[in-house]
Amino acid sequence: MNQPKPLSGYKVIDFSAVYAGPICARFLLDCGAEVIKIEPPGLGDLTRSVSGMTPAFAHFNAGKRSLALDLKSDEGQELARSLVRKADIVIQNFRPGIMAKFGLDYDSLKAEQADLIYCSISGFGLSGPWVDRAAFAPIVHAASGFDTVFSASQGMKPQRPPNWEIMVADILTGAYAFGALQTALLGRERFGRGEHVDVSMMEAMMTLIPAHIQAAQAPEALHIGRFHPVRTRDGHVMVTPISNKNFESLCALLQRPELQSDPRFIFGERTRHFRELAEEIEKWSLSLTTQECDEALNAAGVPCSAYTQLEDLFEHPQVLERQSFSRISQAQLGEFLIQALPVNFQHMNHATANWAATLGQHSDDVLSSMLGLSADQLAELRRKKVIA
Repeated sequence: MNQPKPLSGYKVIDFSAVYAGPICARFLLDCGAEVIKIEPPGLGDLTRSVSGMTPAFAHFNAGKRSLALDLKSDEGQELARSLVRKADIVIQNFRPGIMAKFGLDYDSLKAEQADLIYCSISGFGLSGPWVDRAAFAPIVHAASGFDTVFSASQGMKPQRPPNWEIMVADILTGAYAFGALQTALLGRERFGRGEHVDVSMMEAMMTLIPAHIQAAQAPEALHIGRFHPVRTRDGHVMVTPISNKNFESLCALLQRPELQSDPRFIFGERTRHFRELAEEIEKWSLSLTTQECDEALNAAGVPCSAYTQLEDLFEHPQVLERQSFSRISQAQLGEFLIQALPVNFQHMNHATANWAATLGQHSDDVLSSMLGLSADQLAELRRKKVIA
């Protein structure tokens, strides 16, 4: 595990904020890249909140060096361009057009850095009539069709779509950007060219509903299977007997062989009638506790799971075995856990850094080590409030 990580030696300038861009950059860091996070003086990344440090900020930015730099100033823009010249990757999720105002857009930078890998993350992409619309994850959930599908699957009334506190679009888009950037790096290694990666949150969310997109185009209505939780004596279990082997095992466990010949539950019809199947399973499961039900189904080879409460994740045997969390220590917040890179490698430790930077903590270090600025020059920049 002491071998160099695959992205060791690559430098990333991360101009992004909130979730989608920062999680992409953090995953690159987890794989060995050096990441310098550019933040506006004052509050910095919005996820810092007014306190200057939050667990959410630490989760998305662990291990990144922080440079507080005023991109609205000419000097700040020139410093940023100088840093980019020494980097391999740029990540930004400003609204389209903002980076061009700073002279930090891909077209401005590639003129003198043809091999630059540049990633733009936005709500709707860099082209099209919605290019200038502001977007946060719940906006994209609504615009992509995802909320319509989700509402229908939950039986929600059309006038009341779902509320959201889970930022699916941000994390999914960040993951796609993470993969796309490594594809671009491979292209650079093979062909010597840079790349502008344009990642759209809306298109990322559309990848979650492929069956529904196909059904919407079908000349005749297509039924899409819908699974339902099964009740137990003290909770619920999700059961998904998709294959015939799964279903045979379920029928044997229930001692209900006649279900195999029920026309509602034959292969191809089973998910169409899963509510009725759930009712049949409940004739058995309602006499059991959730743990008993889960253990019996699993032992019989029927795909299932009880519902895990968040506080139980930290002691979940599977999570512990996989070392899914990394421990972070921060002076203001103390010690807490953040999720590690959700991929295990045989020859690479997938844990993330155990610290998160305060705003501007590395401003002097970054500018002196990468650009050779003297103490006097740094003091003057700080006096002008170009850096903090």
